[in-house]
Amino acid sequence: MQAQSGASTHWGISHSPFFFPFWRTETMRKLQVLLLGVAVLSMGLVGPNQARAAHCDDPFGVYAEYARAIVAVTFRGTDAMDDVVDEATPRIRRLLNAGMYERARGLAGEAIDKIESLGDKTHGKIRELATEGVRALKALEGDVPSDVLRRLISKLLKLAKRAANFVSDAEEDSVNSIKRLFPQVSEVPRRSRS
Repeated sequence: MQAQSGASTHWGISHSPFFFPFWRTETMRKLQVLLLGVAVLSMGLVGPNQARAAHCDDPFGVYAEYARAIVAVTFRGTDAMDDVVDEATPRIRRLLNAGMYERARGLAGEAIDKIESLGDKTHGKIRELATEGVRALKALEGDVPSDVLRRLISKLLKLAKRAANFVSDAEEDSVNSIKRLFPQVSEVPRRSRS
């Protein structure tokens, strides 16, 4: 669209040489979801309704409870990002088609801010749940063999890391879905977090 030549380029960051857009597809996202779900079930061995009842003295119940909570928070956050994209995309396209480029860029900026805010909140909640889960497992020291606790803590932290990576990928994909509506704006890699 020639009239879009005035589109802002301050978002522009050059493509990573290893960035392949087709890799970040809905199919890949669903596969990652499946892998997260398998990770939750791999050590839980209890049903969702049993987890809380087992919380006091069963390390596997503690693990299952916090693992499920981490995955639930992860999906809520990424689903909310998808909702932002689904809501903003047709509105931005209508504005672009009407030649209202400044308004389109403003709406895109608002959508990206929402997506990044959701990413930050979801990452924070994952960290919080992982910390609480580790604390709950450590509270069982003396009643449960230390090697069992170490293994469950390690698995919970690995799950939290995998969930955080999934959220970062979803955030990157969602932001780039908005940016791709503006042909002259480069896609961006995921934001770094401390």
